[in-house]
Amino acid sequence: MTPIEIALVLLVVHGGLGAFDTFVNHEWREHLPQRTEAALELALHSARSWLFGISFAGLAWLEWHGAWGWVILGILVLEYVVTIADSVVEDRIRILAPVERTNHMLLAVNSGLYIAFVAWQVVTRWRHEPSALVPVRYPVLSWLLTACAAAVVVWAVRDALAALKLARRAAAPPRAA
Repeated sequence: MTPIEIALVLLVVHGGLGAFDTFVNHEWREHLPQRTEAALELALHSARSWLFGISFAGLAWLEWHGAWGWVILGILVLEYVVTIADSVVEDRIRILAPVERTNHMLLAVNSGLYIAFVAWQVVTRWRHEPSALVPVRYPVLSWLLTACAAAVVVWAVRDALAALKLARRAAAPPRAA
């Protein structure tokens, strides 16, 4: 397997771990969309999900040659920065269950791995090519990552709307009794 194929497999794993985190921890256990104090956390989740949508679909179907390689690396690093900010916000507003904390640790390790493999691809191969987004297809991985991209974009919209609703609720004056 090439470095980029390893990165794509790790991205599919990331999609699965992220889906587990979203549905089990954020929705079922914590009910984040109903908690006013979770508005910022949901806004960060939405921002990160948009970046994942770009990463999943972009790496599934494109090689990022030349300067574009640095763009995709920048997007991946920005995902990581948003994740760090999310971790800080989570620790301010709630106590994470052991299963969620463990899952976040697995996600962080996995992020480091796929970012390293994409970086390796950029540094050893893509940066030497003329700047272009070159179509590519990985038979199974491209479609799995496309499904991940579609799901994460739907969830990005959903989290953004929930964050807006919660922020409005928090800003509304209290009702008279």
